[in-house]
Amino acid sequence: MAKKVAATTIGCKVNSYDTQAVLQTFVEDGYEVTNFEDMADVYIVNTCSVTNLAEKKSRQMIRRAKGRKNGAIVAAMGCASQISPQVFKGIGVDIVIGTSNKDELLKHVEKHIKSSPVVSYSKDIFSEKDFGIAKVVQHGEKTRATLKIQDGCNNFCSFCIIPHARGLSRSRPLEDVISQAQIFADGGYKEIVVSGIHVASYGKDLYDKVDIVDVLAEICRIPNIERVRLSSVEPNAVTDKFLEFVKENAKFCHHLHLSLQSGSDDVLRAMKRKYSADEYALSIERLRKAAPDISITTDIIAGFPGETDKNHIQTLTFLKNLQLASLHVFPYSAKEGTPAAKMKQVDGNIKKKRAAELVLLGKEMQASHQAGFLGQTAAVLVEERNAAGLYEGKTSNYLTVVFDASYDCINKIVNVELEAQSEGFIFGREQLIK
Repeated sequence: MAKKVAATTIGCKVNSYDTQAVLQTFVEDGYEVTNFEDMADVYIVNTCSVTNLAEKKSRQMIRRAKGRKNGAIVAAMGCASQISPQVFKGIGVDIVIGTSNKDELLKHVEKHIKSSPVVSYSKDIFSEKDFGIAKVVQHGEKTRATLKIQDGCNNFCSFCIIPHARGLSRSRPLEDVISQAQIFADGGYKEIVVSGIHVASYGKDLYDKVDIVDVLAEICRIPNIERVRLSSVEPNAVTDKFLEFVKENAKFCHHLHLSLQSGSDDVLRAMKRKYSADEYALSIERLRKAAPDISITTDIIAGFPGETDKNHIQTLTFLKNLQLASLHVFPYSAKEGTPAAKMKQVDGNIKKKRAAELVLLGKEMQASHQAGFLGQTAAVLVEERNAAGLYEGKTSNYLTVVFDASYDCINKIVNVELEAQSEGFIFGREQLIK
């Protein structure tokens, strides 16, 4: 009987890709992948350290696996275990590895089976120079696949622990990116989501001087890949070259998560962000000129240390003027080891109040943005059939559309007339299949 391995991922799309890459090594060794809630011989928790809540959830998932009492090996990997390996050893994890040597986990599991020590294999992340991740054959999602092309970050924003968890920026060689994209295309995936920790830094460490636009263009050339989507970037990624690519390439999805964090220049400087509010607004203006139907989403931190009522109102006013597609709002969470954790903190109740105001604004902006597309016909990549029996999927500009169809159209692109909206969804009527 084949040994079984189960994994769960806390955090971002990059973490999800890493989990799939590690599972691939186990599959190639004869393991069967099973659900994390089922009985397994090995449980893997890919941890996250971006917030204190993510770290807490990582520990909870480990305790859940340990609580099954079936003699299974429990391994922690990823960002939180890179930052605090001793914490995970202290809660009974058998194997602790960080972010740079995840592809060695299978080897350490086999060693543990023979000798059973509690071990930690986290390395000095700043000594890591290579991208170093295996290919993925089967991604967790059915219709879109995340393609990790970059790791690490050189920015060291004052609130962010990620450079200490992931190291400095490292790019995946272009030929390896294309090879991975082709594997996904051969596997039937219609959409590729190009991801990284600071994906706009792609290529800066490579000798052949390629950049993020070059890699996007190469992926778009692959037959059978119908959509190419880009994950979160900052305003400085919106270059003339990038805008020209957006205008000319029909496969590129008209949705961009353009990171902001605050609409106050005082707060942006305290965060050590490398742009001003005016520069952010100019990037939005240029993107909308290149692609009038583009959906732009962003992240906002509420209650950053030193943020005043005036700064908060500046952020609200700035966002109202921009009218983005939606907001991801996070009350500031102090991360030990970052400069911001040592700054004067905003009262917790004030943070909650500001976050609630931002969340409400985000819902209003989302409803307004969606309303602008009603009456139009959009191409929807169908992802699933929901509990009500309706098909659900995403447009190129990341609108979530629900509709009925008389045939199984999962992983197909269907033209849908957008008729009504409710609670973040757009309801439509099928037109024809592409």
